[in-house]
Amino acid sequence: MKPTTINDLYSYTFLGNMKTSANSLVFVKANCGEEENTYEQVLYDYRASFEQPRQLTSFKKESNFAYKDPNTIGFISNRSMKKDRCALYEISLDGGEAMEILEIDHPKTQLVGYLVDHTIVFLQEDEEEKTGSDYEILDETPFYRNGEGITNKKRHHLVLYRNGQWETITEKLTDISMIKIDHDTIYVLKEEVKHKFSYKPGLYAYQPSLKKWTTLVEPNTLMIQDFIPFSKGIYVFASTGAEYGLNQNPDLYIIDEDGCHFLEKWGYSLGNTVGTDMASVPGNLLAIHDDILYFTSTKDDHVELYRYQDGFHKVYAMDGTIHAFGFVENSLYFIGAKEGALQELYCLKGEDALLPCSSFNALDSHVSVPRRIQYKDFEGKEQVGYVLYPIDFDPDKSYPGILDIHGGPKTVYGTVFYHEMQVWTSRGYFVFFCNPHGSDGKDDAFADIRGKYGTIDYEDILLFVDTVLDQIPQIDPERLGVTGGSYGGFMTNWIIGHTNKFKAAASQRSISNWISFYNTSDIGPEFTKDQQGTTIEDDLEKLWFHSPLQYAKQAKTPTLFIHSDEDYRCPLSEGLQMLNALLQNDIEARMCMFHQENHELWRSGRPHDRIKRLEEITNWMDKYLKK
Repeated sequence: MKPTTINDLYSYTFLGNMKTSANSLVFVKANCGEEENTYEQVLYDYRASFEQPRQLTSFKKESNFAYKDPNTIGFISNRSMKKDRCALYEISLDGGEAMEILEIDHPKTQLVGYLVDHTIVFLQEDEEEKTGSDYEILDETPFYRNGEGITNKKRHHLVLYRNGQWETITEKLTDISMIKIDHDTIYVLKEEVKHKFSYKPGLYAYQPSLKKWTTLVEPNTLMIQDFIPFSKGIYVFASTGAEYGLNQNPDLYIIDEDGCHFLEKWGYSLGNTVGTDMASVPGNLLAIHDDILYFTSTKDDHVELYRYQDGFHKVYAMDGTIHAFGFVENSLYFIGAKEGALQELYCLKGEDALLPCSSFNALDSHVSVPRRIQYKDFEGKEQVGYVLYPIDFDPDKSYPGILDIHGGPKTVYGTVFYHEMQVWTSRGYFVFFCNPHGSDGKDDAFADIRGKYGTIDYEDILLFVDTVLDQIPQIDPERLGVTGGSYGGFMTNWIIGHTNKFKAAASQRSISNWISFYNTSDIGPEFTKDQQGTTIEDDLEKLWFHSPLQYAKQAKTPTLFIHSDEDYRCPLSEGLQMLNALLQNDIEARMCMFHQENHELWRSGRPHDRIKRLEEITNWMDKYLKK
């Protein structure tokens, strides 16, 4: 079988944003467009009578849609290519062409959905009036957000269209961060921001017919991760953060006629947090079917579907991921990826009969399926890591190896297809990875490394590496590389300052200095205080102790730095500090700085940049690890 190549990225399909009606489902199919260097996004629908999903649109720039009725969807597009415009189109799922319904003079408009009285609900991003073409005003925090750019005084507003009239129903400084609709009511997380955003906006309901706002959850009360209305109220997954901070797993609350109150402890993650570079279209976490709540959760290295019905009950455990899901005619459909595979549409028949409904990603190249390996963590407890073997593996040969460290830290690595790793195995590398303390997939206590970054997690990782080398003698210990992004970039920076075990490193979108990160990242002050347990004012020495930059003078490992100039999560300055520290000490170092890319370069950046990023990392590893 042919090897997996870097350019195979252009042949893969990404699925997501699935929504359902009584008899059909609609989802987004996206591909990397090589010629235009963008993502081609089209809408597909599926019914039980179809052999394969059916393409609905062909403009290749349409992904925001909602059901108007069981057989009609509306979507936002700019097919006329007018400047500063977009339009609402509607198309019947029974056949026919899309019809333009409404021209909209605001290009950053999202369709939320339709109320029963035919009111159309939109979300629009409002911008502060421009004071000049070559400068910006910054007077709130955060003043920029990763993936959005400068956001100072820009808000997301709730806008209604009914009876031929537009109506904005949120105030100038009020921002909407999540929105759901149900029959005649709109539910939103919103807050009025004057100087500082919070992690605990309030939950409110708005009834257009009454022009009335109702407070459901007071602001500064709960960190709401997601919510969904049903006939008897609203289910809410949220946490107080009192025990484990910002990363505390949510529990289930309910809002009913008696107000908002705790319903039952869940204590695990919500949704799919299994890392992959092959999922660029959003999914969903919750659904209601027959008035029963369904939700997904990451467990160990995979995703499971649960329902709440007088307690939590497991519905199905996927060996990979469940990215989006919903019900059609009492059948459960979901977009997911099986072990060693990419996303497809599936239907669950009975309790465990999984039927494929699509064939977008029939791989014809080599795939190395992860093999599990037992190791003991810093506490001596059994944990599971993973090893990908190189193509055409020969037990009598010696191979280089790459340790890959996930981001987060509260995410996990699992067994689904990961393009960059498959490229490396096809080039003759072992690739290995694990989920150290701080990762998702287990309980809060395991994920809690607040104030411990670079200590117990570092111990876990090195114990895992030692186990891999001990159990797989074909990996050459003198030809080891290490890479990772975000938290994985932090850990890569930390590793090269604490061990010379690795002969090449690629640090991506990293943190190097908690002191500078504190006041430059879009999450800096809150995240640093939460994860390091202190602030610049309270304990500068602790922040410096956990900063890889302090130990850069000890580094001997040739290191490549990958960063983007619009990364506001881990700002460019974080990578530059490590780069300069190594160069000043005459250590081989290089930075690839991508313009107009952000923290998500690795999975949703422009296709050409994603290709170039992977080429740079691969060439760097080849230079130092290939004999």
